[in-house]
Amino acid sequence: MRRDALSQNPHFEFPACWEEARSLLEFEPVRPTRTQGRKLVSLAVYLRDHRHRDLPSQQRSLEAHYDGFVFSQSRRTAEEAKRMALEVSYGRAPAQAHIAGREARVYQLGAEPGPGDTDPRSPAVVAWHDGEMFYLLASDSLQADILQRIAASVYRPQRR
Repeated sequence: MRRDALSQNPHFEFPACWEEARSLLEFEPVRPTRTQGRKLVSLAVYLRDHRHRDLPSQQRSLEAHYDGFVFSQSRRTAEEAKRMALEVSYGRAPAQAHIAGREARVYQLGAEPGPGDTDPRSPAVVAWHDGEMFYLLASDSLQADILQRIAASVYRPQRR
């Protein structure tokens, strides 16, 4: 996998594969099965805080960087996962939604910035919770409805 600017960040470890990422976490990471043809670029496990102290494995999160979107997942308490998905703001005008029957909030992709505008485009975001798990998908190029389809693909038909 390609190493990008994130790989210079000392707060992350960069596992070479999903199995290696799993060994750094206290949860089984899920993978989207539909990525709209976007390839996995890198995996990053957040394992050092702002003072460069190692985080306990139960406080770590995983970011899967695909060409065009990022998928983040972490285990929290059920209450914290719900708060992060449904109360924390990730943009303007959130809409209520469901991902495979789980409560979610969706933020639409912002308009392209005008000439001379220094602010970047607001990303499309889908945030949801599943018990103690918090999930977030974000993209500065894909529409929110596409992210919702990607989000739903982390659930297999028999899984609930």
